[in-house]
Order: sequence, then C-alpha cells, then structure tokens
Amino acid sequence: MPPVVRRLPAYEPPVGSAAFVIPLPRSRPVWTPVPEPPSPPLDAARLLGFVLEVLDGRRAARLLREVADPGLAARLSGAVRSRSTRMVRLPRVCHPSRFVAEVSVTVRREGRVLAVAARVEHREGRWWFTSFTVLE
Repeated sequence: MPPVVRRLPAYEPPVGSAAFVIPLPRSRPVWTPVPEPPSPPLDAARLLGFVLEVLDGRRAARLLREVADPGLAARLSGAVRSRSTRMVRLPRVCHPSRFVAEVSVTVRREGRVLAVAARVEHREGRWWFTSFTVLE
C-alpha cells in the first residue's frame, strides 16, 4: 500500500507591520578586568625544582612541609630516591581561578622524558602544592 500524502493548504504571510517584528539588538557583555594575582607571585619553576630536588634526594624530605599540604608531603616523602632529574622546558601555568594554578612541565630523568602535573593553591600568604604527580 503506498504512503498517504496529503496536500498542504497554500500559505502566504499576513500583510502589515504587526506580523513582522524586528528583534532588538542584544546588549554587549560588560568587560571586567582580570584580577591581580595574589602576592607573592607564583614562581612555578622554583617551586617545581624544589620538589624535584627533594624527590631526587638532593634536599631533605622534611622541607616538603614548607611547600606542600601535610598529606601530600607525607606521600612524596615516601617516593624519595637517589636519581637525577632536570627540567627540559619551562613550566606551563594555567590559572583556573585567582588563587589556584595548575602547572605542567616535562622533565628528564635517567634518560627518559616524563611529564609532571601539579596543582598549587594560594593560602596563608603562600603557594602550597595540593597535588603533585609524575606521569611515568
């Protein structure tokens, strides 16, 4: 059985100005300046280098308490080994909010190139690592 097709009635738009409405232009978004970063400014290369030196055994593990949350400092203290690590490039920093920074960098360790990802938060007038991962 063939499909049923019905014919639509002819349609013409109504004549006159009432049927045609011109939309109003949208308002422009209000520009807000980017807030100033907190003081002191984040020195990602220095902070990452500090933690990498601790993980390589070139600095004392107790120093992690000065730059990392207590839970993270304890976890990183257990990963200390004698090895050499150096940064291949400068770290990339992304600020999802004014008091948070996400940092990534590539490092060379024992002939391999690895990625490091970290999250840093500004609290109590200082930058603190809340997450630190070496992606092997």
